[in-house]
Amino acid sequence: MEKEKRVCLRSRDIELILFLAEYGIITNENVKLLYQSEYYYKNRLASLAKGDMIERLYGKVVLSRKGKRYLNEVGLGYRNINRDETYKKRMERISDIACKVKSCGWYFEPSWKCDVNTYTKRGNRYVGIMSREEKRWNEEFEDFYKRSYIVYFLHKDITQRELKYIDREINRNKSKFNGLIVFTEDDKYLYKPKFQDIRYQESYMIPYNNDVWAIFRMIKDEEFMRNKVKEIFGNELVSLKAKSFFDDYYIKENDVYTYIFYMPFANFFLMDYINFQATSSLMEGTRAKVVCLDNCVEFVRKYLDEAVEVTCIGIE
Repeated sequence: MEKEKRVCLRSRDIELILFLAEYGIITNENVKLLYQSEYYYKNRLASLAKGDMIERLYGKVVLSRKGKRYLNEVGLGYRNINRDETYKKRMERISDIACKVKSCGWYFEPSWKCDVNTYTKRGNRYVGIMSREEKRWNEEFEDFYKRSYIVYFLHKDITQRELKYIDREINRNKSKFNGLIVFTEDDKYLYKPKFQDIRYQESYMIPYNNDVWAIFRMIKDEEFMRNKVKEIFGNELVSLKAKSFFDDYYIKENDVYTYIFYMPFANFFLMDYINFQATSSLMEGTRAKVVCLDNCVEFVRKYLDEAVEVTCIGIE
């Protein structure tokens, strides 16, 4: 009888196994992020697979027999991925978002750990909660959510019925969160955003591709965009933070007020407000300028009125 191969678990191996316990599945690409290594992770995956801790399936990794036994022995348990294709795809998306969000230094809490009301008996439509900071020890959910973003994912095959449920859920929770992040695989939602009228402090529609994660790493520092605005406009800039729903600024030149706004991603509710400010007869004697990152300038320029000046910041 062949002797079972024993595996000496290292800290990153345990991190991977704990991630699989929570999310059930992870891609090879994201394993590389967990191990923070271009090549070392391949050797570890090979060792873990030989030791029956994990199983490799078509570019993805799941727990195997010994991995599940290890989790049971330490009293943690694990999440089973059932055979329902819709559920499996949802779990893969949440796993992908969770891993990439964490690699950018943000905190992510999956939907099944969150205390947020929904409209349907079929479970939560949102995929989780994103924040620049972890939920503090004994912190109330209400306080945590006020500095967090509720996250949705619009896949290419999403139905109008699902969009309707999401619309209701977003609207119901609008008073609880600082912001709304909607990742989308279909660019049509960038030009005709489904949820643009729902009032959050920040409401972002974001194309789901690898480019966006470099931006999340930059804006982990909440002051990043504000500091860029100050660098561009200098000492003439006056803050309106205490007086405006949006954290904007203005510059006064003679009798003309130029209002300055910024956005790292396309913020459609904010752009509606800017268009009103730039075109309304009630706002005579005012102008508007927007500072954005070059990843969203195409979408911003198509959505904003031509009277609004756009300044683009390159991604470093």
